Amino acid sequence: MKIDNLYETIIACKACPRLVTFRSKIAKDKRKSYKDWDYWGKPVPGFGNLNSKLVIVGLAPAAHGGTRTGRVFTGDKSGDFLFKCLFKAKISNQPNSENLNDGLKLKSIYITNILKCVPPGDKPKIEELNNCSKYFD
Repeated sequence: MKIDNLYETIIACKACPRLVTFRSKIAKDKRKSYKDWDYWGKPVPGFGNLNSKLVIVGLAPAAHGGTRTGRVFTGDKSGDFLFKCLFKAKISNQPNSENLNDGLKLKSIYITNILKCVPPGDKPKIEELNNCSKYFD
């Protein structure tokens, strides 16, 4: 499968009803500090250099991070730390990641999550992990 098709397939996924309901709720019932944002509210695909020798893998997008911005490790404290480190190591062109259109470029690295949707309580069920693992593979 071509990567563009994979991204579109991930973004359209509705295989896990519990996750679809939860991510939709997060996108509708926004955190007060992001009330003016249009939340992404869909599964979050990975990004970066597809021919990388290094892959950074997280568990799932953050409720008000990736679920809000549409980019993995973006919009939360772990992402702030990660992107500062990648910039310092000259693996990215900027020290921050704000949203999908902020100009961030990664060199020789790909970043993704095993789970493409935020699970309630950050506790995915095994069937949800199994559903998403095919995208990871």
